[in-house]
Amino acid sequence: MKKKICFTIISVLIFLPLMGLAADTDSSLDINTILNEIISGEQTTSPGIVVKRFDLNWSADTYTPIDYIGRALPVPGSKIFVDANVSVANGDAKNLKYSWFLEDIFQKNKSGYNKTSFYFYAKSMSGRFHTVKVQVFNEDRTIFQEKTIQIPVVSPEIVLSRINTNRLSIIAKPYFFSINKLTDLIFEWNLTGQKPIISSNYNASILDINVLNKNGNESIEQELKINVKNLKDTTQNAYDSIKINL
Repeated sequence: MKKKICFTIISVLIFLPLMGLAADTDSSLDINTILNEIISGEQTTSPGIVVKRFDLNWSADTYTPIDYIGRALPVPGSKIFVDANVSVANGDAKNLKYSWFLEDIFQKNKSGYNKTSFYFYAKSMSGRFHTVKVQVFNEDRTIFQEKTIQIPVVSPEIVLSRINTNRLSIIAKPYFFSINKLTDLIFEWNLTGQKPIISSNYNASILDINVLNKNGNESIEQELKINVKNLKDTTQNAYDSIKINL
């Protein structure tokens, strides 16, 4: 180290006359600053990359009714996406490396430079959750940040409700099935004393009930049941029932 400093100082002294001439045209050149940096071992550097914001967001590819304003939740077998939203200063976020972990197991094939997104398929049972962790760092690890999130896994649901019409109509709204459209589901309606209605047509989620043979103003309470299955994944199904007066 001493030899390097001595060599550098000698080099500076040799070129000092030339530097003196350059001083007339470049006032930013300061020999004292250069010598101080050489002796102290410090050099002027530009500011390094700084992570200003680091967030993790997730989403699931499950179906929800158009009027649902909540988050689509994952069910067993559904696809889950996780995104690392990173903003930086004094550099490019593409120079950062991302290491993804699922249940603390390193996901080598989905990690690397600029790998800001990660996906996997839910394997946990409903009522449990998946743990995803990501580490963000640069080549020499002078920058290193880490975040972990837990993603709940639920069961598909079906909710029955009456439609406000002049006749008795019931609609079944499915939630959290891994489907692209309603015709990927099969609806099985069962009304006490009636033959089951099974359909996967585009309007299969709506049941119109004909009220016949009513004895005056008397009515009979009956139970209406609905069972819905995913034609693409038979492990996904949901059940609901309501009481109706006929």
